Amino acid sequence: MLAACIALAIGASLWRGQDANWDLQNYHYYSPWAWWNGRIFDRDIAAAQLQTFHNPLPDLPFFWMVTAGWSPRLISAALAIPAGIAAFLFAKLLALLFVDLAPDERRVAVICAFAIGVTSAMGIAVLGTTMNEWPLVALTLAGIWLIVRTLVGAPAAPIAWTTLAGAGLLCGFASGAKLTAATFAVGLCLALLLRGPWQRASLWRNLREAFVFGLGVLAGTTITMGPWAWQLWTHFESPVFPYGNIWIKSPWWIEYPVLVRRYGPQNFGAWLLFPFHLIGPGVNFVTEVPYRDARFPLTWALAIVAGAAWLPLRIVGRVPPPAHSGVSAAWRLTSVFFITSFLLWTAQHSIYRYIVTLDVLTGALIITLVQRLIRPGFAPAVMIVVAVTLIATTRAADWWHIEFGKNWFDVQVPTVENDALVLITTDAPVGFVLPFFPSDARHLGVDNSINSPWRINRLAQTVAATVRDHRGPLYQLTVTTDDGAAALQAMGVARAPNACSSIQSGMPNSSLQLCRLHRVSEPPRS
Repeated sequence: MLAACIALAIGASLWRGQDANWDLQNYHYYSPWAWWNGRIFDRDIAAAQLQTFHNPLPDLPFFWMVTAGWSPRLISAALAIPAGIAAFLFAKLLALLFVDLAPDERRVAVICAFAIGVTSAMGIAVLGTTMNEWPLVALTLAGIWLIVRTLVGAPAAPIAWTTLAGAGLLCGFASGAKLTAATFAVGLCLALLLRGPWQRASLWRNLREAFVFGLGVLAGTTITMGPWAWQLWTHFESPVFPYGNIWIKSPWWIEYPVLVRRYGPQNFGAWLLFPFHLIGPGVNFVTEVPYRDARFPLTWALAIVAGAAWLPLRIVGRVPPPAHSGVSAAWRLTSVFFITSFLLWTAQHSIYRYIVTLDVLTGALIITLVQRLIRPGFAPAVMIVVAVTLIATTRAADWWHIEFGKNWFDVQVPTVENDALVLITTDAPVGFVLPFFPSDARHLGVDNSINSPWRINRLAQTVAATVRDHRGPLYQLTVTTDDGAAALQAMGVARAPNACSSIQSGMPNSSLQLCRLHRVSEPPRS
């Protein structure tokens, strides 16, 4: 089963082509290269914009594969392996969640739930890419599976501390590697705390279990985030620089949020209807590219119908006891995890590709809701119809793919003089070309998403001082020759006449210019 899941993931990845997403061009190759070569904070400064300061640990394997000269097809296959592992873990989880069904119905339920879960628009979109969503899904599902396995096997017994710590460690690994995954660590911790039953002894038990799980999360996060956080603290006096500077107050950044949440619902009514809007809202609502996916709207609609059917029975006391208390406990945990994680994600990000884990779990929730709402004789047929309809109507998002070439990058940089200082004056992704410059070149983000000459903080001051004190040749890296003129003027430099050359690469939407600069004045001292 594991081999089959990995093979299917690899096949789908190769069918989609070579990944060329914006983040890959900006920092997924540059940041591990710069970190590995000890230049990401000192020799280069903010060269990959805001993302310069994201943990490069998850991107090291990609960097090593490209540096070793692996073929793009082989790299794409390797990038798809975590998706295959996640699919395998999801299948194991489904086998536990549907264990109380009759064999024939259970088989249909597991197959349909699996098919729905692994074919979502975002799941397919990030398959075989450097976005690193599927490794986080695999780690989170492994943590959930560990806990669900215990609940199904011994629902009345406390969950062993080793199981809780192990699940927390896995979720902590994901959280430290990419902080957006912390949503699921918090969600699972809350699920352990709120899963019921609501009795004094159970509440104390749940509190202890959530505490042990939380310790595991902290340990895992320390392992994968600790070295990077220490370097950020050493250089910028903040372990999550530049985020959270309202409270941390690093002198390297202003006391203002780096990013303001602009996606998702903005008022109470929009929150209530938000899951329905996820079917395909167009660009810049929860993602930058179009897609279509009815999984969340259908899950929300079925949950509303199921709640309306259950509530009257609950009021009159006619809800039958569960046939399998372990499966009931597992579904309570999974449902609370799903709801709390969705709410946390909506409030904090509302960026759809960050919740592929929940996309996967919609398969389980949709099928169990269908199974509970439809008469047993008709349930399998309805499950199949629902699964086929969802898969057929899904349109995956696409953050740029290209045809496979001989090498992952085909970059040709014009001749650059020794000891060059390259001033980056664009918000476009340029990081992927920097490793192809001479090794003695330095790269500064003069005017991009994290820095500009007009900001008043130590980061901007350090960049200005570096330009002022440099005595070697100066270059500008930008998209068009009209871009960045004001920033260059603030730095006391200007383009030399007819001194711009194009940088050739196989990446889409990449038209980069390298221009020779000369000094016209000394930059102002801060």
